[in-house]
Amino acid sequence: FFSVSGRLIMSSLKKLCLLACLGLSLSVKMDSYKQGEAFDKCITIADWEGKELGDDITLSDRDSNGCCPTGTVPGVKHYSKYVGAQVVCGFKSDGTLSFSTSKSNGVATCTYNQCYVWKQNIECASGHQRLNGCCAAKDDCATNNCGFKDGCKNYAYSMTNAHGDKSEYCLTYNKNYKMEYTSDTSDDQKDGALDITKVYQYTACEDDHDHDHD
Repeated sequence: FFSVSGRLIMSSLKKLCLLACLGLSLSVKMDSYKQGEAFDKCITIADWEGKELGDDITLSDRDSNGCCPTGTVPGVKHYSKYVGAQVVCGFKSDGTLSFSTSKSNGVATCTYNQCYVWKQNIECASGHQRLNGCCAAKDDCATNNCGFKDGCKNYAYSMTNAHGDKSEYCLTYNKNYKMEYTSDTSDDQKDGALDITKVYQYTACEDDHDHDHD
């Protein structure tokens, strides 16, 4: 009896250790992050393209070379002047943007710089915006034809990670747009967070005001 119980306990401990070592979490919602909070994990491409802020997703850790594992993304490089995906990367301490990956002799190296959560939760024609900023699945999403409501314009782009995996993301802006906030990037980041009310951008599409953005 004790031998069987001991083996069961050891098996459970090994599984827990494996999850911890891999940096996996089975019930994480991006909703649980604060607006502008720093983000240093990796999101599966399936979750990136298919899940909303309030959905359970699986996160993993970056490797020792700074890269996200195969089949995952850290977010996407912030596209200057546009609101885009709900996790954006590339922010350096001097206010400039840089995001790079490379591969040599089969070994990938990545410099994502700082990533942040930028919650928008735009209401789509059906449901709400996905983590990648789009309102529809990749096969049904194109520029200005991606399931957004009237008045919300979009661009649809793809990115490739260090392992050659492709994923989609969207940029959005209000059809009645102007430039918002200031072009000075020195105040965009403060106390380890991104202040989205300081980031120079085209007028954003209306978000879901009933959604918690704190």
